[in-house]
Amino acid sequence: MSAGRDFQARYGPWALIAGGSEGIGRSFAIQLAERGLDLLLVARRDGPLEETAAEIRERFGVQVVTQALDLTAPHLEDAIAPLVAARDVGLLVCNAGAAHGAAMLLDRPVDAALAMVRLNCAAPLVLSHALGVRMRARARGGVILVSSMAGLAGGALIAAYAASKAFEIALAESLWYEFGTAGVNVLGLIAGATSTPAMLRSGMKFGTADDDAARATSGPATSTMAMEPDEVAREALENLGRGPVHIAGDANRQAASGLRSAPRDQVVAAMSVAVAEMYGIPLPPRIP
Repeated sequence: MSAGRDFQARYGPWALIAGGSEGIGRSFAIQLAERGLDLLLVARRDGPLEETAAEIRERFGVQVVTQALDLTAPHLEDAIAPLVAARDVGLLVCNAGAAHGAAMLLDRPVDAALAMVRLNCAAPLVLSHALGVRMRARARGGVILVSSMAGLAGGALIAAYAASKAFEIALAESLWYEFGTAGVNVLGLIAGATSTPAMLRSGMKFGTADDDAARATSGPATSTMAMEPDEVAREALENLGRGPVHIAGDANRQAASGLRSAPRDQVVAAMSVAVAEMYGIPLPPRIP
């Protein structure tokens, strides 16, 4: 059996991509269509969803169904149920949840932080449960939960985002074992800075290779080099079934190694400074 047919047999015939209209989600959609999977694309805005769906139908001839849906809304499982009821979904990609700017926790309404928690914690949990039950019953399938380098350490200006992405990593690791007892593969994909429309809208400023080299010699590495969405999605699909977590990009893997080996206070301080630099926000020093 060819690699493409083997992938279809294990993870097809349908894939559901939450956050599948642009950026990394769009790259997942195109690369899964190349492998012959039909697609269910879910995101908040209908326009970008339909644009991506039309392109994929024309290029690859697969079925693409779209659903504009707020993943932070209550009763998400009830909203998803009609979409998947008559379709055999063998792969779930939870990609929604990019950072939407940066600010101190107390400088925004608490509802903004709670919305981030619902998007990055509740939605992946609900979707993994809803589709995981079906995958377990047929003893095959896969789940990819897209997390972030921010989940490896707390940082000022992204408190709720970092905490919610850490939850997603731990969820993926836990489900890797649990779902694996039924032959279902789970991967926690840790993405670093990626040149996506959402990141660009957030005001993030990406660094250069020289910036990264200088930072790596002055403390725990926190890379600001931006990867392309296609690279991130490709690494995820290549590593699905090879372990519970994969960090996309050589520079990000090197940075993660630095974060693991440094004292925690230095790690958090370095992450905080890096976030402030990426968003161009003045960061006051901590008061001892």
